[in-house]
Amino acid sequence: MEDKSIQENFFRPLPKEERKNILLLADDIRMNSGVATMAREIVIGTAHHFNWYNIGAAIQHPDQGKIFDLSQAVNKEIGIQDSNITVQPNSGYGDSQLIRKMLKEKQFDGIFIFTDPRYWIWLFELEREIRTKIPIFYLTIWDDLPAPMYNKDYYESCDVMMCISKQTENIVKMVVGKDNPEINLVEFNSENSKNY
Repeated sequence: MEDKSIQENFFRPLPKEERKNILLLADDIRMNSGVATMAREIVIGTAHHFNWYNIGAAIQHPDQGKIFDLSQAVNKEIGIQDSNITVQPNSGYGDSQLIRKMLKEKQFDGIFIFTDPRYWIWLFELEREIRTKIPIFYLTIWDDLPAPMYNKDYYESCDVMMCISKQTENIVKMVVGKDNPEINLVEFNSENSKNY
């Protein structure tokens, strides 16, 4: 009962100016890849509680250099008046220069990344610089054994690891150690994801 109350309180609608601003590094949420589809669901499902800015990745993105405000479309879809959803298309997932520029020009409260960690090596190299100011959240899907021990440094470069399934959570625990105090591990599955 207490958990439900906490979730209802935490994910209550907030006025736009009170919401946390999240920089989403993932596929362009307007596209149809698996990552884009799931990222779009997360953004739309939490638009009443977070302001989202998506560096929207694609290979040789045809909209590179443009910026799209999706707020009105999201408002209409979910029935609110003041969502704040922006997509900045990019060819690839970004680089250190782009992220430094974004963090200097805009006020973000966190970075949310979603896809294979090998796309984020450049970001993990900046993790100390970034994490002294804002946290890094990583939604991971890794369900194949053996456990990818080569991802240990990447996982430990994040403040929160959100795991798409119990299998992913167990694999991440194998990689970082079951009781690693440096990392907050959260199972992010279909049952609880509707609350996000």
